[in-house]
Amino acid sequence: MSFNFDKDFDIELSDFNVKKRDLSFRYWLYTEAGGSVEGCRVEDGVVYFGCCDFYVYAVDAETGKLIWKFRTGGMNPCNSLEIFGDTLFVNSYDGFLYALDRRTGAEKWRFKTGDKCWGTPACYDGIVYFGSKDTHLYAVEAATGKEVWRFKTGDMLVTTPTAYREFLIFSSYDGYLYMVDRKTGKETNRFKTAGSIVSVKKFTIEKGVIYFNSYDGNIYALDLDRWKEIWRFKTGLGITCTPVLEGSMLYFGSHDNYFYCIDKESGKEVWRFRTGDRNGTSVPAIARGSVYFGSKDHNFYCLDKETGSEKWRFKTMNEIWCPVSVHGESVIFGSMDCHVYRLDAGTGKKIWSFLTSTKTVAHYSAVEEVSAEVAFRPQDYEKTSEDKYDFISSAAIDIKSEYTLRSEYSFKPEYQTKSEYK
Repeated sequence: MSFNFDKDFDIELSDFNVKKRDLSFRYWLYTEAGGSVEGCRVEDGVVYFGCCDFYVYAVDAETGKLIWKFRTGGMNPCNSLEIFGDTLFVNSYDGFLYALDRRTGAEKWRFKTGDKCWGTPACYDGIVYFGSKDTHLYAVEAATGKEVWRFKTGDMLVTTPTAYREFLIFSSYDGYLYMVDRKTGKETNRFKTAGSIVSVKKFTIEKGVIYFNSYDGNIYALDLDRWKEIWRFKTGLGITCTPVLEGSMLYFGSHDNYFYCIDKESGKEVWRFRTGDRNGTSVPAIARGSVYFGSKDHNFYCLDKETGSEKWRFKTMNEIWCPVSVHGESVIFGSMDCHVYRLDAGTGKKIWSFLTSTKTVAHYSAVEEVSAEVAFRPQDYEKTSEDKYDFISSAAIDIKSEYTLRSEYSFKPEYQTKSEYK
């Protein structure tokens, strides 16, 4: 049932009780290619990252010089990449999982799914697990790309499958956290939240407890052996940042423009830091007594991990959604401004920046929805003997109408507005 509140009703919103209901999500989709970078991984002195210019890059972490690049058939806004032995695994918008030689960039094999692939692959015991927009989680042999099994969820997957004992844990936009048998793909448990669950890095698990985020605005602590919720912590908007555990504290950002530190045992807030815009998939790194993360406000932040006080910030030319990597005494991350940066971890001074193949910023659209329940207030309506509409008194008691609070916006490049990749 849908209504136009401007035309169909002459009533104030205060005349309604509004409660959040069903599934909240933020649907993110790149619509035009460019040089923007959403994720990177540092391994053995090399920075590996996918890019929205169709390329996968390998760059020397010390010098920022290109080692090799490989062109896929689509954009590669992968938040991270997986390495197993000498093989690099990359998800792509062209629907393929690629296996590349990480030293040369040569293709070993590719596996085709039914739609775009994003999120981060994960490899355990010679099997690569990854999700697709086609709603499936796949398990394929790391050596050959041969399918072992697939598992269907209720929506697309932007997830990083994470091993726990003989099980595999992953998430879906359908709001569920799933547990399946790693060898067979048979489901053993699922946990329902009220929002899509995005995990761009492996889930945080310690002593049988998993800490994870949902776009319903909560961080959850779940006992994996009893499959029982321990606590939840509520923020002001959805969360797409995988919480990071350091000592007894969890660190994460929220789309409510705050970065949080909470106690892992109680779920109680320790401190929060306000940024100038949303804090999304830039999963933080902890080092040198500091926490490092990027924000949609174009800034890369360094905070004191104990107090949340700001030590320094570095301004890029665009949004930052990239998880942070630590390399020695430096931090490395990518930006929507088409660069990958290496900064001194102590001072925030730039050591180098690497420009991708184009300065054209990738264009994305993001649709955000919060399902809601609308109930008429009983005291606001008086039924008369001439009132022929019995549904009014019924509504006052228990009948509810549903609508969706929807915001839709598109990110547009700040310069070079026309992409050269069509």
